Amino acid sequence: MFDTINKGFQWFTGLGSNGILCVALLIIGLVLGLKIGDAVRSALTATVGFIGLNLIVDMLIAQMSPATMAMVERMHWNLDVVDVGWGLMGMAWGQPASGMVIIALIATNIALIFLRFTKTLMVDFWNYWSFAACAALIYGATGNVVFTVLAACIYMAVSLKWADTVAPKYQEFYGIPGCSWPTGAIIAPAMIGIPVVKLLQKIPVIKDIKADPETMQRRMGIFGEPIVIGAVLGMLIGVIAGYDVRKVLLLGFNMAAVMILLPRMIQIMMEGLITISDQAKEFTAKYMKGREVWIGIDASTIMGNPATMSAILIMTPIVTFMSIIPGNRMLATASLVAVPWFIIGITAYAKENILHICLAAMVVFAIYFWCATAMAGAHTEIAKIVGSELPEGTSLISSLSEGGNPITFILYKILDLLGFVKF
Repeated sequence: MFDTINKGFQWFTGLGSNGILCVALLIIGLVLGLKIGDAVRSALTATVGFIGLNLIVDMLIAQMSPATMAMVERMHWNLDVVDVGWGLMGMAWGQPASGMVIIALIATNIALIFLRFTKTLMVDFWNYWSFAACAALIYGATGNVVFTVLAACIYMAVSLKWADTVAPKYQEFYGIPGCSWPTGAIIAPAMIGIPVVKLLQKIPVIKDIKADPETMQRRMGIFGEPIVIGAVLGMLIGVIAGYDVRKVLLLGFNMAAVMILLPRMIQIMMEGLITISDQAKEFTAKYMKGREVWIGIDASTIMGNPATMSAILIMTPIVTFMSIIPGNRMLATASLVAVPWFIIGITAYAKENILHICLAAMVVFAIYFWCATAMAGAHTEIAKIVGSELPEGTSLISSLSEGGNPITFILYKILDLLGFVKF
């Protein structure tokens, strides 16, 4: 039975984030009472914007990954834990208990809504992979199915509650009503980064430094505009990577394009989401005695802020250099594609202050590096269980985004202290 469920869910996830979003929004629109034409139009509009958003993000990753790899090669660093980045995603879906995990997660979300623990209905099924990754690592560490399912559900519950907590701030800041952002990849970074930002906002001198895009543009003129900042930071990264003049210029042009095109795609996507969000308000007022239910969507929908994009470009090379912090054994390479998700959740609370965003992000990344190193054994074990081939000559693998997630690490450590971890 669970094998059939696994195959069915793997077929569904094979639609990719774009297809999953379209189907989920169409179903939700119809359930909420939209006419079929309006539901189709809203779902397709939101999906078109999301596809455009993903294309721009893919371009960002495609341009930045070779540059950061070139930086790594120039530094000749050699750490003993190999970074497999989002390779953990395949292990999350492929681990033996994944079918039970997904059923439990969906049931948990619905139950927590009815229990009034959360207002968020997570339709972002693609990003269930974060919770499934937690489950995979716990399975790798313990081989226990009960702990595996329980860990994923606890991670989801924490994510939903935190998403509820910050949703009003994000809704107002980004102008996206009726939504929340329970994407696992931004939850722990936000939980760590937001308190750090609040601390920075109280420290003399640092709190008074104005580094938001509007202030920078006013003070620096054309050199403070997002399109120019993107071009300059892109070219600077190219120089650090050792690129020739042609490649340096092309990287700058492409980063300038990202800074402008990403917010435009989000605007298109919002045209579709707002229709469904408005209908959700009418539905809850009529059938749920006015209770709010927020639609949980992908956190990349709030990536397009100029301060966020500037911080992403600044932090990408910095994360590479942070690989040598004491206590870390993993050289950040493949995980650099996930840098944006560590930053997204901080911007609104930092009031777009790029300096504060970057300082808070450094604390976040340091914690993730240490957790990724500690979880390397579980990461390697689950790779062996699902049949993933380890890089030649490698004894340990890990990753930053979910492989170093502090929520997963805390659950892992509790089980370790109780004597359930196998190694």
